[in-house]
Amino acid sequence: MYYNVHTHPHAHDADVLFIENLYKNFEQNIGGRKVSMGLHPWYLETENLDEQLENLKNNITRPEVLAVGECGLDKLSTTDRALQVKAFQAQIELAEEIDKPIIIHCVKAFNDVLVMLKNIKVPVIFHGVNNKLSIIQPVIDAGYYLSFGKSLLGFNDAILKTFRETPLEQIFLETDDADVDIKEIYKSAAGIKDISEKEILLQVEKNFLNLFHQ
Repeated sequence: MYYNVHTHPHAHDADVLFIENLYKNFEQNIGGRKVSMGLHPWYLETENLDEQLENLKNNITRPEVLAVGECGLDKLSTTDRALQVKAFQAQIELAEEIDKPIIIHCVKAFNDVLVMLKNIKVPVIFHGVNNKLSIIQPVIDAGYYLSFGKSLLGFNDAILKTFRETPLEQIFLETDDADVDIKEIYKSAAGIKDISEKEILLQVEKNFLNLFHQ
């Protein structure tokens, strides 16, 4: 079984267990799918934040919801900085309250995000990792999980080095919104790590089952 820890709507594949990300319309019919729910920093609304949070809280305990997120901080977003911090803090507290993992969106804000996560007790996944090792090392050292996607299909040596240096026990793989096959990412990941595809399949499965208790 292939595990895709963060994706958006796509064709069903019997060989792939995926967590589909929802950032709005939390009350929709999930239909047995596995999802995460969170307020993405791009789509926060100052005048409606309380309503957005209430809608999230009303749906986050549904059994199909495996994680809170993606949520976090994005310094390239036009969303007000204080609003991002307020929404992120609320979702950290929500994840702890319901005891579900949290999936992090982080763009040029790693120091700030790590400070806000410092005392968190639920598992943390940084998704879409595509940064050089010097930026990511504190995330690895904190024991958090890192999810890699289409960046593993490219030729950026700095990103490939980050992946090589990330312990297998802290790795997840994802497609996010890219039109790529998760199986190709697994194949590339195995090559970068210089291990068999079966080995990385089994380790990601172990990580997934440990984290989400499926």
